Amino acid sequence: MADIQELIRLGLSSDGQVLNLKAKYIREAGAVELAKQESLNNVRSLDLSNNNIGDEGVKAVAESPIFSKVRTLNLKSNSITDEGASHLADSTTLESLRSLQLVVNDISEDGEKILRNSKNLRNLTSLKFRV
Repeated sequence: MADIQELIRLGLSSDGQVLNLKAKYIREAGAVELAKQESLNNVRSLDLSNNNIGDEGVKAVAESPIFSKVRTLNLKSNSITDEGASHLADSTTLESLRSLQLVVNDISEDGEKILRNSKNLRNLTSLKFRV
């Protein structure tokens, strides 16, 4: 994994609202580190697709108050299971989330149901599981 600070520097928009880390292979450890970066507290759009962050990486993102302003979250192709779906559904910090992309993960119909019925993700208007 490349240095997370360098990836942020290269992937963060000049206004600090968009962070694109697509296919940077940050894995779980990178997602955990990312969730601690206070410089990201204005991010509105977060693309972590194709990073293999798994359920623990999703948990770090879902529980991080740094991402409380995120409205668009792309988690495509990250080896996320129903456990990760539960972390997202239970998140009290992702309440601003409007769009969630979970295509090409290992989430069952039960996991989908958990997310669709989340009481915390009330602002979610777009939820994609399939291409």
